[in-house]
Amino acid sequence: MDFTFSDDQEQLRRAVRQLGESAPGDGASLWQTVTQQLGLTAIGIAPERGGAGGDFVDAAVVIEEAGRTLLPAPVTTSLVAAAVLDRATDAAGFTAAVAAGESVAVLGAAEALSAEGARLTGVVDHVLDGAVADVLLLANADALWLVERSGEGVDVRRLATLDATRGQASVQLDAAPATKIGDADDARLAVDLLRVALAVEAVGAARRCLDMTVAHLKTREQFGRPIGSFQALQHRAADLVVELESAASTAYYAAWAAAEALQERGSAELSVVAPLAKAVCAEAGWHVAAETIQLHGGIGFTWEHDAHRYFKRLTTTRLLLGDAHVQRRLVADRAAIGPTTPIERAPAGR
Repeated sequence: MDFTFSDDQEQLRRAVRQLGESAPGDGASLWQTVTQQLGLTAIGIAPERGGAGGDFVDAAVVIEEAGRTLLPAPVTTSLVAAAVLDRATDAAGFTAAVAAGESVAVLGAAEALSAEGARLTGVVDHVLDGAVADVLLLANADALWLVERSGEGVDVRRLATLDATRGQASVQLDAAPATKIGDADDARLAVDLLRVALAVEAVGAARRCLDMTVAHLKTREQFGRPIGSFQALQHRAADLVVELESAASTAYYAAWAAAEALQERGSAELSVVAPLAKAVCAEAGWHVAAETIQLHGGIGFTWEHDAHRYFKRLTTTRLLLGDAHVQRRLVADRAAIGPTTPIERAPAGR
């Protein structure tokens, strides 16, 4: 593996960061910029399938920067879906539309989903950006399925969640027509990609929290001097930097493992590092966000401060697909004897 970022990736990072810092307020305008001007949803899809090429590390760079500004567009979920669709031979008709931003595709991990022929019945909860999706990629223990939102027997219900910056939905299927686009291994790989994406996104959000904290420590004065000059606060900030950089290394190692897994159509390494990255990065991100509130003092505790938006996002990320204990058990199972089922059913969270 080459663990350095290319010039193209650094330029991509700057472009997405600039977009996040000056994002249009209107959702349609933002989505047009994301898809038409920057072509972000085409990353990870082969050019012959209507995409821009690139691998999952390129996608991770975009996801981190989207997390940094809590970009109000389904960028993270779309890039995960793009990577899944690009390797699905039975989904070519949808891939180009997703790459162009004409359709929004998202991934959901199903805990209770039964198939009878090409019909699915069951409920898939906590589907990120599910309420704005046109195409639903649903992974259960046996297979990976594609369901069109407009199909019969498909009922998508928006959920009330803690994080108001990104929606979740409950997908209820009643003998809904579906297309099988992968087997159990493909389904597990798809969920692992989502784990990695959530880990990288958490790093981006935590970086923004740390930047806000350092800026506050430099400018807020007490007793005639910046509070950042107090040794106790310096130590707390330094500890957060160490924790965050460790998490970032874990997240991007997982992203590189994901890129290799997609090229090789499967990787034993990714099956271990994906839940590890989710556990480490979600916990680190949540801790940085919590400390951001504390280190901002009184103003940090007001609902109007941005720190709460990040704290809520990282609290939900911490619980999605199972908390750190669930992820670490999964790491232990996969590293020692392998998973007992293709997709371990972990409790989802809000």
